[in-house]
Amino acid sequence: MEKTDLTSEQYDRLVHAIFPILAEKGPSHTTMDLLARRLSMSKRTLYEIFGSKDDMIKQIMEHLHKEYHRQVEEITRNCDNVMETMANVLIYHQKTMSKLSARFFRDMDDRYSHLRGDYESNSRKWSGYMENAIRLGVRQGVFRSDSNYPVIIPLFRVQMESLKRMEEFFPPGITLVEAYNAIALGLLRSIATPDGMRVLDELTEKFNIRTDNEIM
Repeated sequence: MEKTDLTSEQYDRLVHAIFPILAEKGPSHTTMDLLARRLSMSKRTLYEIFGSKDDMIKQIMEHLHKEYHRQVEEITRNCDNVMETMANVLIYHQKTMSKLSARFFRDMDDRYSHLRGDYESNSRKWSGYMENAIRLGVRQGVFRSDSNYPVIIPLFRVQMESLKRMEEFFPPGITLVEAYNAIALGLLRSIATPDGMRVLDELTEKFNIRTDNEIM
């Protein structure tokens, strides 16, 4: 089976079948033999579709990043203000974070650092999105105008990076989703106006998002 034989829908299903295995085991512990067994397909077929294991990981991450940006655009279109948008993006992130393991992050940093350029590119895009969203949120009255955003946004990135070394920075028993929620909600609460807080509180209650106070 050549990659060109797959429809976009079939390729998408395959990516979403492979990613949870990569996320759980970590790329270095996910062999093509393991994938072939779990997916009930031949290893040869996987190589025909992706070329190599490294190419497979790169293609899967690229596919998921594109999907993420499409989802954010759709969320943005369906929300009334930036606080609502960012809270719903947080909820979307939860679904991905719930599949990830600390091993996945370690592997991507330690053994697949050659893909770091792609990660940095997407991080810069995310920072640009955050800056634009915050400016709009200030105009909408949901974000404070007196916050030190040139410091807050890079600090948020550093905090998110800490999730890659959960065992070094967080107490035992704290899950990746709980840590992510605490960081993301901490950011939103720190920059929210009273109007913004009302929107955020309504959404966290509606979707039962655990807050930093609940995981301490």
